[in-house]
Amino acid sequence: MEQVINTVIPVFGLIALGYLASRSGLIAQSVTGGLTAFVFTIATPALLFRTMAAVEVPAVSPWALWAAYFGGVAVAWLMGWGLVRHALGGSPLAAAGAGVASAYSNTVLLGLPLIFAVIGDRGALPLFLILSIHLPIMAFAATLQMELASQSGGLRARLVVNVLSGLVKNPIVIGLAAGVLWRLTGLSLPTAAQTLVDMLADAAVPTALFAMGLGLAGYGVRAAGRAALAITAVKLVVHPLVVWVLAAEVFALPPVWTAVAVVFAAAPTGINSFVFSTQYRAGAAAVSGAIALGTALSIVTVSLALWATATP
Repeated sequence: MEQVINTVIPVFGLIALGYLASRSGLIAQSVTGGLTAFVFTIATPALLFRTMAAVEVPAVSPWALWAAYFGGVAVAWLMGWGLVRHALGGSPLAAAGAGVASAYSNTVLLGLPLIFAVIGDRGALPLFLILSIHLPIMAFAATLQMELASQSGGLRARLVVNVLSGLVKNPIVIGLAAGVLWRLTGLSLPTAAQTLVDMLADAAVPTALFAMGLGLAGYGVRAAGRAALAITAVKLVVHPLVVWVLAAEVFALPPVWTAVAVVFAAAPTGINSFVFSTQYRAGAAAVSGAIALGTALSIVTVSLALWATATP
C-alpha cells in the first residue's frame, strides 16, 4: 500500500498544484484552454505514437477485455440514468446527462497519464485496446441518447455523420493510428525526429495533470445537489467494481490487463460528458459538480483500485 500511496500522491499533487495556481490567480483561468489544447492535440498524441510504435502486440483477442470494461460502462450508464430519472425525478435530458457522466471516464487528462505513471509500458497494450474503441463508442452512444432524450424528432443523420467525421480527425485517434502504422513499417525514426517526439511525449503526463487542476477551478459542487452525488457514487464505486468482477472473476484476464481496466474505470467523470450535457442542456450543473467532486474523491478510489489490482 505504501508503494501505491507514494505513486498516487505525486499524480494528484500535480492536479492540486494546477488547481491552487488557478484559484490563487497565479495563472489566469484563460490559460486553461490553451494548455489543455496542447495536451490533447500535441503532447498526448506524441505519447501514444511513441508507445504504439514500439509496443509488441501478442496474438491475443481483445474481446474479453472489451467485454469486461464496456460491461461496466453499460451497468454504470444505466444505473446513473435510472437513479436521476426515477429515484430523483429528473427530466429525460437530465437523466441522459447523468447516464453519460456515470460511465464516461476522464481518459486523456487523468486515466491515461495515471496508468502510464503507475503501471508503465506494461499497460500500453490493454490501454491501447480500450482507447482504440472508447472514444467512438462513447461519443456515438452519448449522442444517440441525448438526441433521443431531447425528443427533437429523432436522430439526425447529419449529426451522426458529423460525429463520425470528428472521430476521424480526433488527435488521440490519429496518434494511436499513426503509431501502429509506423510500427508496421519496421523503420526507426531519425534521431532528431525521435528526440522531438520524446520531448513532447515526456511532457504529456505532467502537463495533462496540471491542466486538469487548472480546469477544475472552473467547476463547482455546491449547486449540483443529489444528482452530482449519485453520479459520483456510480462512477467511482459501481463502475470499477463491476469491471473488476468481470475482468478478474468472469473473464480471468491477466493481472496487468485487469489493473488497466479497473484503474481506467476508477477515473472520475470525464470533461467530455460536461460538453455533451452543456450542448444539450442535460443537467450540466450536476455533471459539473460530479467532475469536481469525483476528481477530489478519486484519489481514494484510484488508490484502492491500484492496491486491489497490484501487480509485481
